[in-house]
Amino acid sequence: MPLVQDVGSRLVPVPFHDTRSTTFRTTLTGVCIVALGGCAVVPIRPEAPARTAIVGVAVAVLVVGAVLLRSPAAIRAAVFIGLLAGCFAAGILGGWPPAVTTIMVCLLPLAGLLLAGRHAALGPAAPWLARGSLTPEAPWLALGTVVLSATALTVWALTVRPEPAEYLRELRSLPLWLAILGIVAFSAINPVWEEMLFRGVLLTELASVWGPRVAVVLQAGLFGVAHYAGFPSGVIGMLMAGIWGFALGVMRLRSGGILIPYLVHVTANATIGTLAVLILR
Repeated sequence: MPLVQDVGSRLVPVPFHDTRSTTFRTTLTGVCIVALGGCAVVPIRPEAPARTAIVGVAVAVLVVGAVLLRSPAAIRAAVFIGLLAGCFAAGILGGWPPAVTTIMVCLLPLAGLLLAGRHAALGPAAPWLARGSLTPEAPWLALGTVVLSATALTVWALTVRPEPAEYLRELRSLPLWLAILGIVAFSAINPVWEEMLFRGVLLTELASVWGPRVAVVLQAGLFGVAHYAGFPSGVIGMLMAGIWGFALGVMRLRSGGILIPYLVHVTANATIGTLAVLILR
């Protein structure tokens, strides 16, 4: 028997919504997005083909799951992360120059997401792709994050003496002016896909499912895990990157766009590049 409500002098049926079903579907959507983010942070190595194959199968299953859920948030995340993982796999396993792979991962996932967003049910595809506004606390928050992250990275690097990435190691043999250009290129380009993934897709889609507070924490956690084998590395590096990712997520929410987190990210990468080329030997 349908529920009814009194509207004026008429009894009008009220549609029944199964809240348990809706909650379960929302939970599945959030889990699917987090799992996609987890696949995106697994490093692809030519010497570990089995791991790459497992991640590829997992991404494919999650893409199918997102479609079956008919969740716009999960589908948008699946489109972006599926293309991102595919670009990395093709570039790294195919032995392509790092510059080519980097350009691919910065352009193709975003292009695919924007193309998918032309479908009415999936738009707007990338509301995070905006300059945002400069709120009163933004400069101080950004400056504090820059100073603290640069200091923490320097202390960690001088204490651990890690081996920098191959690209940065190669810059050491170049003349100083070319090395500086290499650091600038690394600092400006590498944060593009990372900010699109973590502060763009993951934060936005998770916020639409579980709210901004949970989304900031989850994207920061995934960002930290992604740096376990990065710079900084290890458990300490993962914690450092997670805290930093949390600060960048807050900046993204406060500003309403991705520009400020990107600029702060650039400064940290400039610190990493300078340490790798001029200090770490």
